[in-house]
Amino acid sequence: MMDINKAPIMNQPIMKEPKMDQPKIVKPDYKEPLILARNLTKVYKTQKTRLRALAAVDIDIYQGEFVAIVGTSGSGKTTLLSLLAGLERPSAGRIVIMGRGIHRMTEEQLVDFRLRDAGFIFQSFNLFEILTAQENVAFPLMARGVGKQERMERAKELLTRFQLGKHLHHKPGELSGGQQQRVSIARAIIGEPSIIFADEPTGNLDSHNADQIIDILRDISKSRGTTVLMVTHDVERATHADRIIKIEDGRIV
Repeated sequence: MMDINKAPIMNQPIMKEPKMDQPKIVKPDYKEPLILARNLTKVYKTQKTRLRALAAVDIDIYQGEFVAIVGTSGSGKTTLLSLLAGLERPSAGRIVIMGRGIHRMTEEQLVDFRLRDAGFIFQSFNLFEILTAQENVAFPLMARGVGKQERMERAKELLTRFQLGKHLHHKPGELSGGQQQRVSIARAIIGEPSIIFADEPTGNLDSHNADQIIDILRDISKSRGTTVLMVTHDVERATHADRIIKIEDGRIV
């Protein structure tokens, strides 16, 4: 399982850092790959069969890159994303992110990595239906122990920048698909992660909203120095990324 400042949302610039109100976010300058995987293999086993979803994949991804992983259904692209994000463990191979061996981490260490260094965007949004847009965006900061006033203020600021200031108290069911995905993106970046993992982020959207989401992801990558790794089957929108990695039958081609 994307130019960057040209496509506005509702005729206003997206993801622009205010010149006076906020300092520019500076990420560490990794001269080595931010994400490195070698001989990455994933085999799913049942009592009768062995399914090789990923076969000896090598990959290097650098800080600030917007990378699209493209493939058909069943090609292994979502498995690759899940392994790199620490959501699944590889059957063989190694994954090094910011100098740390993700493949060797304990579950507790992986939880901390996902909480502090990674943001996630999903095709189905994965918002909490009982929470408002503002509460959904603020949720990762609550998990970090940030006080309520600060996290709610930061969530409000992000939603306002995404042209959702009038929807702070709306629940997901009261928002359109495009609005829900913008809430999802705001939630993913509120903790200022080094990496955004996006699994088919435009899959449930019409073409207009899909284009806006791609523009937001490009802007996040370029204005913040955030690495964005996006899985998609949409070859046309993948062309907006800095680089395309094509995967077929569990191998990079």
